[in-house]
Amino acid sequence: MVLIMKRIVVIISVLLVALTANAQHSLLRYAGQQKEQMNYKVAAEVYEKAFDKRATYTSAKNVAYCHSKNNEYNLAIEWWKKAFVFSDEYTDEDIAGFLAAAQAVGKRDQMSDYLIENGITQKEHQQEDSMPASGNEGGDPVKYLEDINSPAADFILAKDANGNRYFVSDRGEQLGNDVPVKKLRFDAKDKVYDDDIYEWTGRDYLKIYREDTEGNIALVNMEGSGFMHVSDPSLVTVEDVDYMFFSVTRDLKDEVKSRDFEIQPELYYGQINKGGRLLFAQPFPRNSPLKYGLITPYADQETSRLYFASNMEGGYGGYDLYYVTYFKEGDRLIFSAPANLGENINSKSNERDPFAYKGKFYFASDGHSGYGGLDIFSTKSLTDEVFGQVVNMGENINSVSDDFAYRQYSEDEIYISSNRKGEEGLDDIYQLLPARRKLLAKVMDCNGNVLDNVQVALQQVDGESVEWKSKEEGTFLADLSAEQRFQVKIDLEGYFPVVDKSISSVGLDSGTINRAYYLAKIPTADMAITEIIYYDLDRSHIRRTEHEILDDVAEVMRMYPQLALEVSSHTDSRATHRYNQRLSKSRAKSVRDYLEAKGISKERINANWFGEESLAVDCPDGKDCSEDQHQLNRRSELVLKVSVQDWMSNIKEYKDYCSLTSSLDELLKKAEADKLDFKTGEEYLGGEQLMTLERLNLFLEMNREVELLFVGASNQAVFEDRVSMAVDYLKGKGISSQRLSKKWFESEDGVLEAKHRSRMASFDMGLQEIIIEIK
Repeated sequence: MVLIMKRIVVIISVLLVALTANAQHSLLRYAGQQKEQMNYKVAAEVYEKAFDKRATYTSAKNVAYCHSKNNEYNLAIEWWKKAFVFSDEYTDEDIAGFLAAAQAVGKRDQMSDYLIENGITQKEHQQEDSMPASGNEGGDPVKYLEDINSPAADFILAKDANGNRYFVSDRGEQLGNDVPVKKLRFDAKDKVYDDDIYEWTGRDYLKIYREDTEGNIALVNMEGSGFMHVSDPSLVTVEDVDYMFFSVTRDLKDEVKSRDFEIQPELYYGQINKGGRLLFAQPFPRNSPLKYGLITPYADQETSRLYFASNMEGGYGGYDLYYVTYFKEGDRLIFSAPANLGENINSKSNERDPFAYKGKFYFASDGHSGYGGLDIFSTKSLTDEVFGQVVNMGENINSVSDDFAYRQYSEDEIYISSNRKGEEGLDDIYQLLPARRKLLAKVMDCNGNVLDNVQVALQQVDGESVEWKSKEEGTFLADLSAEQRFQVKIDLEGYFPVVDKSISSVGLDSGTINRAYYLAKIPTADMAITEIIYYDLDRSHIRRTEHEILDDVAEVMRMYPQLALEVSSHTDSRATHRYNQRLSKSRAKSVRDYLEAKGISKERINANWFGEESLAVDCPDGKDCSEDQHQLNRRSELVLKVSVQDWMSNIKEYKDYCSLTSSLDELLKKAEADKLDFKTGEEYLGGEQLMTLERLNLFLEMNREVELLFVGASNQAVFEDRVSMAVDYLKGKGISSQRLSKKWFESEDGVLEAKHRSRMASFDMGLQEIIIEIK
């Protein structure tokens, strides 16, 4: 008897386990069906019951997923934590879903710490796939449309040619506002219908409403159409007939024999009369609701294209963007075959809400890198078939929630739809406030000091003046109208004027254009930038050591296209007169060819050659001269003459004239003519010192108003001796002693300070002095 009882207990236990397992399996199967149908509220409840019966990773994960879909992000976070307990089963996609829910409620950093603290560190959560969760913190430049939005879901604002506005809502009158609700993303697939209530949200099905120009709102009349969901309006005029395209979900249960089927949304279109009534609704010929869905149509009147989103086979992910072309034939519209917009636009996830405006293409996506959920992106239409780089429209438009349905009807009339109110929010329609396009201009002298009494004028290129909003301490601020080009004119007596025509708001949705203008003093006399390069014996090619000097000359000529270069090439006295003429000609040509290869037109280079006729050092035939002296004669002198009058008459665009003195400084440094360097114990002028002095001599010859100051901080007696040798050499070349002076300092700091003061003075008063350091 005891054995029989034990056997009965075992059998009952086995039966109970089997029944529990079957019940668990049935719950999961039913929950999966509801999830697949996008009935996330029901699915979450059933998955929770399954988890209570037997805690599993799959149940917890699916509860979290469904809560996220219902915007219940805090609940989703708690259920993801329960899923992570099953440490061997979670995936990188789970971590991404967890962080996305955390980001939606501003807890991304906190939850990232949670992952690390709990040892979840080997997954891909360290890779950032979304943008910073700044969203609408601090206030986005958007306005909530009080006259259209309701406690229900409202989204996608479309306009017709007469200014009437159409939008989508599930604001059914038979339901109270206390019913939990969830917006529609991709119109759902349903197996069971209620004629009045949509199972996912517990509210009315989506319908299209019309607000006329007087603010009256009414349901768009579609009586007798048999539609359940009606969504995504797009208005277009084709040959003087007004049409509306829209998406629908139809009740097909009487047309399908199978008990297990899914119905997906389709596209329809019909004529819309002046009173907002839809006439002659017709199906889009590519509809196939039992195979795939079609949503968010947009008819582009300019290109005669109908864009839409679909999950038909052959795409890149979930819903892809496609287009067809259309034309009118009799009373019917004829459509081409669909064309996918390609992988540059479409991702592995979902794209929807196409829209085009003035050469730009807009859409919403949860597949491209964004701030969370659906984000709005833009790209330029490069050709009929090619789009440029996809750009996220930024935190002023996108938030951590879903943002979609970008619609623009003028430069300052832009609408988006969003559920950015968080867990309490449904879809609402927002209008972007007029974009803040600004110009911030700063006007200074070459030292960065504010200038007084500056006249700064801003105008459109067509001549219309623009007022400055503020003018304070050299800073000028102005608002810029959209899609315009502007120019700034700056005048101050004694300074080079400024004309800047590069300012443009074309393609600029918002933001500030910053400009800094440095005004340079007009020189009281013409000046010249000079240089010398040297050659090997019997050679005309440019030494490698001279490349840097010519490169700098080329850069100055590119910066200032009004400058022309004088080249004078020479030889020493050895060899015949005829030979030296040919050799100097080759040297001049080498300079011209080198600069031409750097982009300088040969018409701007005046090449001259003199053979041995103009020796820098008196070493004629038969005179015993050192190799250093002969080297000084093998040269090409380069002179860039700056004519103040010519420059003033050729100012068309802004140039940084302050860089003229900087260019001279750089050339002197590159040529090592900013210092006279002696080796220790060297008390004579060698080849290097002589080349430096020749460069200084040429500069002083060409700039007769400029004086030369020798400075140094080494042994004072040695300094005096070396200065004396340099001064005697330059006086022997014809430079007046009154233009040559010296100053000794006790430390290098004094030398540096003298150089700085001289450079600043050159900005304020023009180039009057150059400083050469004796070392």
